[in-house]
Amino acid sequence: MLSTYLGFHLVLTIPLLVLLWVLIPDYEPTRRRRGAAGLTILVAIAYAYTTPWGSYMIRRGVWWYGDGVVTASLLSIPAGEYLFFAIQTLTVGFYLYWRGFDPRYEPGDFDLAPRIAGVVAGAALFGGGLWMVLQQDSWLYLGGLLAWVGPVVALQWAVGGGYLVRRPRAWIEAAVVPTIYLWIIDRWAIGQGLWVLSEQYTTGIAPFGLPIEEILFFLSAGVMTVTGLVLFEWVLAWNDQRTAVVAE
Repeated sequence: MLSTYLGFHLVLTIPLLVLLWVLIPDYEPTRRRRGAAGLTILVAIAYAYTTPWGSYMIRRGVWWYGDGVVTASLLSIPAGEYLFFAIQTLTVGFYLYWRGFDPRYEPGDFDLAPRIAGVVAGAALFGGGLWMVLQQDSWLYLGGLLAWVGPVVALQWAVGGGYLVRRPRAWIEAAVVPTIYLWIIDRWAIGQGLWVLSEQYTTGIAPFGLPIEEILFFLSAGVMTVTGLVLFEWVLAWNDQRTAVVAE
């Protein structure tokens, strides 16, 4: 069963996803609705934003799949990869709601300093990534990844950098802990030949046998998902307070 992409999910990703879903506390109705809406939006964004990038990378030969691993594909992306877009987003999101976070707006959350710093960091990631892509072939995956991440980082921090700095613990934990598990199973899959990374288009840096590009991909995707979810609820909480003040 583990010799196919769909079998990989049935054994190694979907059971964890179901477990986290079962463990989520029973939030009050408004938080449940907002959480469901945020997850739905983030999954849709994951498909819209990742599909063109992933399709390009696969067609360039940055990575490919072992014999018999792929059962169906669209735009060069296997069905199992499309499933991964939703599974990773939901796994990280379910972990976030299991451990909990406080989305309340507080004065100072719109401070300019962290917002500007986040925009600068995002722009640097984007610019640095494009520069890498234009260099040697070995920088293609890493540079393409950084260029893909940069605009999202800039946008998210431009909106809520002050809040993210004020309450970092929840979103950092929720991004890192599920990612560690994803690193482990990704390393296993690479070792089994389920997917193969090109030596030509990667740096060759691989701590514990896991390419640095894969490490950064799963971590950055987790961070973008979690910060997207906490900022979604934070913006709604801010709007609640603003509306309540206007109504008084």
